[in-house]
Parts: sequence; structure tokens; C-alpha cells
Amino acid sequence: MKNKVIVILAVMIALVLVTTQVNASQLGNQPQKTPGAAATRVAELHAAGQYGNPNSDPNGKPNGKPENYRGTISAVDGTSITLDLKNGSQVTILLDEQTRIRIPTVKDATYEDLEPGMNVMVQARRVDASLTAKAVALIPGKPAKVHRVGIVTVITSDSITIQDKKGDTFTFLINADTKILPAERAELLAVDARVTIISPRDVAGGEALAAGIVVHPPVEGDD
Repeated sequence: MKNKVIVILAVMIALVLVTTQVNASQLGNQPQKTPGAAATRVAELHAAGQYGNPNSDPNGKPNGKPENYRGTISAVDGTSITLDLKNGSQVTILLDEQTRIRIPTVKDATYEDLEPGMNVMVQARRVDASLTAKAVALIPGKPAKVHRVGIVTVITSDSITIQDKKGDTFTFLINADTKILPAERAELLAVDARVTIISPRDVAGGEALAAGIVVHPPVEGDD
């Protein structure tokens, strides 16, 4: 009787040991998901100009989650927008009637307000093999003022063109808020006058506006 009990206990112990070893082997073969690996994947996506959705399949298989792309517009029309990304690649994203266009200086903006060369962030969603934009937002540049010195070559009621000493010409819009400085020289503002144009850089990349026009005093000997 004692021998039978010993045999049974030995068999049970052996089964427990085998089961433990099998489970340990299975766990060891499973890929370990570490925070470091996830962070590396996110960094790779950011370097390429893609933000969000770090769990996307590296082979490009859709998973239905939002995908954000930051880049420079290379082409845009009513159906799609193409971006140049940081890593030198391009991505084309479809536009539809639900796509929202956001430009800080333009109310109720549409795709027609977007131009090649603008930096934008596009929030998109993948459907099958295509990306469709939910929103396109212009990324404003750093505010700055441009000062251009030159000789007036053309002036109208809504624009002024000057030529600098290198021979390059620059045209600025004029509106009711444009200031002529100093005010007493306003009558001297005409073709051949030497001026300095003060213009804030438009974050939307549109035409430059003359916020101020400084009229230089005439040089002695000028006709």
C-alpha cells in the first residue's frame, strides 16, 4: 500500500513539473511589448512627419484609427492634398465636403485658400487603402516684420511696388489702415520717391500688406 502511494505522488509531482516547464516555454516565446519599443516607434513616425496612431501596421495595413500628418503642401485641389513630409516622402490625402479647413487669418476657409508651400497639419482617417482628411490646419510661422527699402516704381490706390538697390522688385498691398510716415511727407509719396515699407509677414502665406510706408526726405540735387 505504501509503495502505491509513493508511486502516485511521484507521478503527480512529475506532471506538475512538466506543466510548469511547458507554460514557461510558451511565455518565453511571446514577444515582449516594452515602453521603450513603443517610444521608438513614435519617434520614427514623428521623424517622418506622421503623428498619432503609433500602433499602425508597419506594412501600411489599415487599422481604422486617426492618422495625423505634418508637412508642406506640394499640390492641392478640390479632391485631394499632397504633402511633402520631413523624411522626403509624399502622402496624398483625399478631401471631401466634410473636410474642415482652418486658417487663422481666413474666416470660413476652403481648399481654395490653401497653396503649395504652406505648412499644415492634416488629421485623416484611413478607409480601406485611402486616407480622407477630417481637418486641414495651417501651421502659423513665427510673427515677424519685414522692412524693405527702395524706390517707388508703381503706386496705385491699393498697391505699391518698389525696387531695391539690387534691382529686385517687391509689391505690397495698401489699405485704409496703411500709415504714411511721417504724415507731413504723404504728398511726397509718388513714383521715384525713396521709401521703407514695413510689412508684417502673413502667416497664411498670402500677399504682403504694407502696414506702414516711411517716406524718406528728398536728396539734394534730385529733380
